[in-house]
Amino acid sequence: MTICPHRRFTGAPCGGAVLPTGYCAVCGRAQDGPGLPALPEDPRELGPRELLALPEREPRPAGERLVRPEAPPRIRMSCSSADCGITFAPPYTEGPVPIEGFCPACGERYSYRPELAEGDLLRDQYRVMGPIAHGGQGWVYLAEDTHLGDVVAVKGLLNRYEHDGARLADVERRNLVAIRHPRIVQIRDFVARRDDTGQVTGGYIVMDDVGDGTLAKVAEEVRRGESVLDIEHVATYGCQILEAFVHLHADGERVFVYGDMKPSNVVHHRDGIKVIDLGGMREQGQVLPPAHVTPDYMAPETVTSAVPTVAHDLHTVGVTLRELARWAVTDVPGFGTASFDRVVDRAVRTDPGRRFADAREMVGQLRGALREIRALRGKSDPPEPSDHFRPSSRLPGARLGTVPDIGHWLERPRRDRYQPPVAPVLDLGTPTPAEIAACLPVPRPYPGDPQATRFEVSSGYDPGRLLEQEEEKPRSVEIRLHNVRVLLGRNTRDDLRRAQEELDTADSVPGPSAVRRWRLEWHRALLALCSADLDGDPRQVAGARHHFTQVHLELPGEYAPKLALAHCAEWLGDDTAEPTAKELYEAVFARNPAHGGAALGLARLALRARDRRTAIDVLGRVGQGTLDHTVARIAALRIRAARLPGDGDPLPLPAEVDAALAELPGLVGRRPGDGEPSLSEDEALRLSTELHEWKLDAVHSLSDRPGAPGGGSGRLTAHALRRLSAPERASRERLESLYRRLAAHHHESAAAHEHLVDLMHAVRPQTVF
Repeated sequence: MTICPHRRFTGAPCGGAVLPTGYCAVCGRAQDGPGLPALPEDPRELGPRELLALPEREPRPAGERLVRPEAPPRIRMSCSSADCGITFAPPYTEGPVPIEGFCPACGERYSYRPELAEGDLLRDQYRVMGPIAHGGQGWVYLAEDTHLGDVVAVKGLLNRYEHDGARLADVERRNLVAIRHPRIVQIRDFVARRDDTGQVTGGYIVMDDVGDGTLAKVAEEVRRGESVLDIEHVATYGCQILEAFVHLHADGERVFVYGDMKPSNVVHHRDGIKVIDLGGMREQGQVLPPAHVTPDYMAPETVTSAVPTVAHDLHTVGVTLRELARWAVTDVPGFGTASFDRVVDRAVRTDPGRRFADAREMVGQLRGALREIRALRGKSDPPEPSDHFRPSSRLPGARLGTVPDIGHWLERPRRDRYQPPVAPVLDLGTPTPAEIAACLPVPRPYPGDPQATRFEVSSGYDPGRLLEQEEEKPRSVEIRLHNVRVLLGRNTRDDLRRAQEELDTADSVPGPSAVRRWRLEWHRALLALCSADLDGDPRQVAGARHHFTQVHLELPGEYAPKLALAHCAEWLGDDTAEPTAKELYEAVFARNPAHGGAALGLARLALRARDRRTAIDVLGRVGQGTLDHTVARIAALRIRAARLPGDGDPLPLPAEVDAALAELPGLVGRRPGDGEPSLSEDEALRLSTELHEWKLDAVHSLSDRPGAPGGGSGRLTAHALRRLSAPERASRERLESLYRRLAAHHHESAAAHEHLVDLMHAVRPQTVF
């Protein structure tokens, strides 16, 4: 069987079988045909180099865009009279409907033939070149502006005898005049049309000519294999469309709803987009004249209400993005395009109350999903602050990158010199559920909360102090959620009970569900994590993961829910769940290389898989000069030298430990701003002692002496201690010296001093023969 050599639109190999006819049974392309354009192998070369960039696309020459005026329009024609309003279809008509004539029901005249012809002159300024297209309500022509010498687009009525034509034209003209935005086609002029009596019966809107490169045409070119559409381009189209909608929906004296978003109503013009065909745009709540909507894109509730809303507009954007994504290259490592898909899923929810609150929120999440896709492909974009979360000052799992305190040695059981020098296993620093809850990003207060000003720094806000609800003021959800976080930080059963009461009270306060829902779910998850810590019940962590998943579905462009889900998945150890902890950590870390928490999570996963090299490499990717770089650098040093948990080969070669030790002197006493860790003398002594313990362990494990079978796992003999290899003797002498210095540093407590001296004697080389 011959496998199809071509690729799918997504970028993946087709994999279909070539039939005896020479064509693929899956993609339908000829085996020896050109197929789709080839893609680069490096993911970083997919899509644009810059964030929100689109390829340059020039409009086709005007002459190539003209259409035959006698061609029938691709719409269902209807009567000119609003009182009649029948559609020309059975039972009123049979066969092809003439593009002009009289209504078979009421006799009213109609004409869907283009009203303007080549050479017509409007108001002695605009010389018509011919029609180029039609929308749901009007013909569009190209014309030469004889005053300015450039080409313009002219829009007139689709049916010149439309009884409501003058009103429709006037509505669109006034809307276009009121709306000025770089992502919306710009009106230049309006030419009134009058009948024989001088009465205005319609008019022509003169607009900038932005070409005919609609997104529908872009998708068609991709389908034919003439160009490539990448998922980054699709997300960028969405961001730019939503920029226009933010402007339309902006609160003010006039709030507009576009109504009829679809790929054919957006033009890729040069290096951006232009929203065209504003004939269906209405002021919010406006019922007449009825707005034109396209059934395949309209929101479900619009079928019954017939009045488009902001929620309807967001639904149409979601359907438009989903349609374009069908033709896009979606080859993205790891977490892939999941966040983009979830942005679209939320936009097209059946319940309008569960869609995005507005275009501003949707564009923020779509932009976050786009940044994530680019990061997973290895592209670097400047960081942007989140609108919904404040970063935490605490780092979960920081123990892995922390120099051990003296208790690391004092808490060990005493041992004699005949025990093998097996060093303690490296503590991976896996955070407890309560530590996860305390170290996650903190939700920003909802700006519309009646007590929002109390959470500003200028008001003396203290994140560690409980707040009282002032009875004479409106009830505040944010005060209750703040108190939940404070109580959970105390981590006692009584405080957990009080935190649950505060959360229940917050849930009972009326307010906009779209902005409260995910905040309540986030705090339910925090409560479940802290309960799991006190009860030792992993089912509570599973419950927290469920709540965090709800937050992720609401805010798919944010990294905070993904970080929380990654910690839960790691703690539960459930590799069958999707997405996996590794995919989630990588999505966070790729987008924010300064995030030490995600890097430490990836390092822990690698170490559990016995992959020391990957753990070191991922920690080396934490940005230099960032707050978490010190922790990552120390963690990498410890991992390089450490005895790892588990079976197999837990020790590095002594040379690897020596390489880690060689880096230590350069980290002592560095000046602030050097971009590297700065260890005190005492920290360097403790870290050096730990590394030398692992070196002695590694050296001893390589010995092939009697009395130390299996790499030094058996009890030593006096004879073996007298015949130490030179490397082991040197390692013992060095470690003895370090224990002596530790004992000198900690002589305040006699018990501590004695314990450290015992450690020194346990490793001391044999000196009596």
